[in-house]
Amino acid sequence: MIAKSGGKLITTSEEYGGQVLDPSINRPVLVFFSAPWCGPCRLSNPVVKDVMKQFMDDINVVEVCTDDLPDVASDAGVMSIPTIQIYFKGQLLDTIVGCVARNVLASSVDKILEDYVSSP
Repeated sequence: MIAKSGGKLITTSEEYGGQVLDPSINRPVLVFFSAPWCGPCRLSNPVVKDVMKQFMDDINVVEVCTDDLPDVASDAGVMSIPTIQIYFKGQLLDTIVGCVARNVLASSVDKILEDYVSSP
């Protein structure tokens, strides 16, 4: 199922583990934690969608509704929404809390691609 951010909507904790935390995933995974009632989350949807399009060949994008999966959000250390986390090979590499500008999010993704994916 596609979420409002354009990413794949994660609906179970098992799916989160397989799509985000699995160390065999060879692409960074951008996780967008949000909720339908959250105004700043709605403002962040187009930003996440734009960055997903920009890096479509390089990253996976998933969305977690904190109302539906509060335990997943809690285990990930999410204290407020929107929160964006970027994982690579099951390891958390970056966290951005609150609304974020497209260029800031794109720079974060670009840095992870340079530092972790492009390195020999």
